[in-house]
Amino acid sequence: MASKSLWLLALCGAFHLLRAEDGQSAWNQFRGPNGSGVAADSRPPVKIDPEEVAWKRSLPPGLSSPALSDGQIFLTGLDEGRLVTLSMDKETGKVLWRRQAPAVPLEKVHEANGHATPTPWVDEDRVFVYFGSYGLLCYDHKGKEIWKKPIPSCKSLYGSSTSPIGHGDLLILVLDDDNNLPGSGVSRSKILSVRKKDGETAWETPRPFQRSGWSTPIIWAHGKKKELVVLGNGRLCGYELPSGDEKWHVTGFSRETIARPVIGNGLVFASASKRGGGADLNPDPQPFWDAVIRFDANGDKKLQRNEMTGHFTFPFRPELPLGHSGYGLPLPKDKGQRARRLDGMFRWMDKNRDGSWSEKEFLSNLTVGQGKPLMVAVRPGGEGNLNDSHLAWELNRSIPEIPSPIFHRNRIYLICNGGVLGCVDATKGKLIYRERLGGLGQYNASPVIANGHLYLCSEEGQVTVAKTGDALEIVHQKEIGERIFVTPALDADTIYLRGEKHLWAFRDKK
Repeated sequence: MASKSLWLLALCGAFHLLRAEDGQSAWNQFRGPNGSGVAADSRPPVKIDPEEVAWKRSLPPGLSSPALSDGQIFLTGLDEGRLVTLSMDKETGKVLWRRQAPAVPLEKVHEANGHATPTPWVDEDRVFVYFGSYGLLCYDHKGKEIWKKPIPSCKSLYGSSTSPIGHGDLLILVLDDDNNLPGSGVSRSKILSVRKKDGETAWETPRPFQRSGWSTPIIWAHGKKKELVVLGNGRLCGYELPSGDEKWHVTGFSRETIARPVIGNGLVFASASKRGGGADLNPDPQPFWDAVIRFDANGDKKLQRNEMTGHFTFPFRPELPLGHSGYGLPLPKDKGQRARRLDGMFRWMDKNRDGSWSEKEFLSNLTVGQGKPLMVAVRPGGEGNLNDSHLAWELNRSIPEIPSPIFHRNRIYLICNGGVLGCVDATKGKLIYRERLGGLGQYNASPVIANGHLYLCSEEGQVTVAKTGDALEIVHQKEIGERIFVTPALDADTIYLRGEKHLWAFRDKK
């Protein structure tokens, strides 16, 4: 009997490790179990108060989310010009080890991005890290380097952000590149699969229609099949596993895809806003006029060219603070170039050539973003173009620009800039509610769910905790005093928040 009990215990332990390795249970990757954002057995505190933090530790700059093992936290950063991987103790926040990546020229990134954005992948004895400037690195949990694999940097509008994921004994990485030249026979965009044990290439799949993208893929298991689902420039694609062969695609997404797909009710859900961040198909144009007329210095309710001063630019996201890097059209820092750009912008909008913009003129010529905001629900089993055959529904309202959707108990939650939370019926694709949280500004961090509560973090550092369900019920809201760009991580009783300068651990005291 004793031997049988020991055998069952060993079997259960092996099963646990397997599930953790494949990302089905542990918070060992970006957004936790298979990218879901849901920690089913987690009980973190509902009250997130900086005065009641379990611990708080300084970090080098970086946008990677915490990835967890049983006792450690793994993060990346840029420390005095060098790319680094850090291990921290979950109980105390003490840095256990810090390893520098090989010295390389840093890739060009947008000011809203960074050089250490991809999140590590962690299995039972190794941690795998990707830097767009270098490539892949593998360490054991004590910090010993196991292997490294240099990869040429992809040309990208904003810099790298996609994270590696694991599948069995393979590590999979999407490398979409603006150097791709469709129709030329040159395909630099690809999916790269390497062996976890040594970093050697297992297979590569070209992505000839793809340019740079910022989404992390997921594994979709349905029936006896598993597929790699990748959201990229204009399309969602499914690839057979373990071969990596492309099987299906859905088109209609915008040029800039960032959110990670998510699975629920046997469907896969994927979303992307308009280019420029538009969340709705037909957005209210009034905030855009309100954003420019604030520069009306003479009070005539029109805008002249000489009033385009200071931080003035054409607004893309008027809900953000003036001067924010994502607020509007980037303008040159050189005064002469900036003036010429503003001259052209003014002439383009001044259709009647009367030397001013009126509200009517501005709104009648306003185009907000490119493409359409889109979320789709895809049924399994299709091949080729699935737009007409395997879409359960599509939605064109309340689609976030950066945060990923989150599925929980037949509902999908979407957090948009300006602190607008949408709740969607996952069966019908209809909005159940759309409400403001009271926290303005940009939302970069994806929502996470634990113990029946949503945890939502704004860039300004406001943490909102709301109950899941068919109506918005906020149970706690607090600013921690530090900006938050990064999706939190969860374990049994703790939520880990990476701020601009610190990692915060909030732990249930029970």
